[in-house]
Amino acid sequence: MPNNLSPAQRKAIRDKHPYFGDSLSIKQLMQNIDRIAHRNTPVLLEGETGTGKSLLARQIHQASQRKGEFIAINCATFSHNLLETELFGHVKGAFTGAKDIRKGLVASAANGTLFLDEIADLPIDFQPKLLHLLEEKMIRPVGSDKEQKTSVRVIAATNNQLKKRVKQGLFRADLYYRLNVIPFTLPPLRERPEDIAGLFHNFTQQLCEEHELATPTLLTTELESLMQHDWPGNIRELRNHIERCLLLGLSFTHDHIEQSNTAQPVRALKSHEKRYILAAIQEHHGNKTKAASTLGISRRTLDRKLKRWKEDTA
Repeated sequence: MPNNLSPAQRKAIRDKHPYFGDSLSIKQLMQNIDRIAHRNTPVLLEGETGTGKSLLARQIHQASQRKGEFIAINCATFSHNLLETELFGHVKGAFTGAKDIRKGLVASAANGTLFLDEIADLPIDFQPKLLHLLEEKMIRPVGSDKEQKTSVRVIAATNNQLKKRVKQGLFRADLYYRLNVIPFTLPPLRERPEDIAGLFHNFTQQLCEEHELATPTLLTTELESLMQHDWPGNIRELRNHIERCLLLGLSFTHDHIEQSNTAQPVRALKSHEKRYILAAIQEHHGNKTKAASTLGISRRTLDRKLKRWKEDTA
């Protein structure tokens, strides 16, 4: 029987018990996180797609005990002008349609943390304004002639090598060095297979609570299969694989899901995903950016799925 949990409630379940692993590399990473969490210095998180950068950013925020909110934004989804308004807000009459004052995300994250995901895709013409925020702790709302002081802490994340972007002239060197004061690299899952059993236990607890399912037992043969897979999508791919197997009643053996990928269960899974995403958009009154954040996906991914569904029904 389907449950009535909202996307926000599902996300709360996912965030309730964060677990990254017990391998040596992860233990060292978490020890270093604890050492700098209470500082106000910017943090740069690098790692492949799906390694848990957004989850780690939230963990840093929680460990910092900052009183403000954790606010996340995907830099790849906004042009310069839209990003400036989204982050800094605007005054009444700043542009056509600006009928009221709007507080930006930086102000909303006052005394908290602003998480800038996909920082490598930050528009080049906006980068000086982010540098100004980091160095001066000041922002200027669009259309205003006055600056406002802020106490936000910035955490940035990327799956691209920013040094390469700097050499290509796509990312400012001064901004890179300002963000790179405290860098952390999240290791891919293929380099720490010993964490798969713990991640499986953590994800099944979350997913079974979310979908109101009985907690399964992982067979030795299934664990061995999971540990032999490279997981190019890292822990996100592992979690999605576990959810797919739980919902479709399949073995957790990785090659089993590939061999048994018949049209019927694939359609069932896609239907479940579509209902989940559309519910998130409805909950946020059509705000796709907030819906994507709640779902733990990028706005670009959300738009791509919506476009595909529209084409399928055309």
